[in-house]
Amino acid sequence: MKQSTYIIGAFILGISVVISSFIFYSTFSNSLSKVSDPQTVTNSMPDLMTKIQLSEYLQISEQSLEGIIKKDEFDKAKLSSYDTYQFIPYLKIDNQERFLKAEIDVWLKYKNDHH
Repeated sequence: MKQSTYIIGAFILGISVVISSFIFYSTFSNSLSKVSDPQTVTNSMPDLMTKIQLSEYLQISEQSLEGIIKKDEFDKAKLSSYDTYQFIPYLKIDNQERFLKAEIDVWLKYKNDHH
């Protein structure tokens, strides 16, 4: 009788260890996936970005971003009307360009949909 009690106890203990390891692994892997999730990285960007921050967000160089802005200004000057998101949206604050993240996201969607 004592021997069967030991065996049942060891069996229950073994199952408990296996179940707890599965729970620990699933919790640990979920926390790792949240850290490496690209959406988490984009959410860390501020709502109002500088050129440097926007170039990091778009994963392009500052020179490429400057080229986009200059080309857009040149093309915009030739038109009397245009779609709002045809050109990169920005604000001028203290003679510096600032970019609203929400507006940039809409601009990117417009560019994706119209090219």
